[in-house]
Amino acid sequence: MLWNQSGVESEISKGQAWKWILHLEHEIEINLIFKNLKQKIVNENLVLANLQIDQQCSSDDFLNIALASFIEPVIYDEFMPVARIIFTHTETDLIFN
Repeated sequence: MLWNQSGVESEISKGQAWKWILHLEHEIEINLIFKNLKQKIVNENLVLANLQIDQQCSSDDFLNIALASFIEPVIYDEFMPVARIIFTHTETDLIFN
């Protein structure tokens, strides 16, 4: 989830958290996803919250790639309300643009 706790207006309204559920076809896509994610966090002064990586039908290297690609603080709060849920697939959608 990306959370706008800064109070500055952006694509994500002040105080809201949006959740992205991404389906990746190839493990290498995780690097691009996290690169775009980091840029969005910086540009819009957002906070990453409740990052969860579910590994289904992929090699054991996937989680290692993901962990090495994104080394940033993450806030975990099981009670954070989600204002919007976005499902996306990397073959058909642009991620975080």
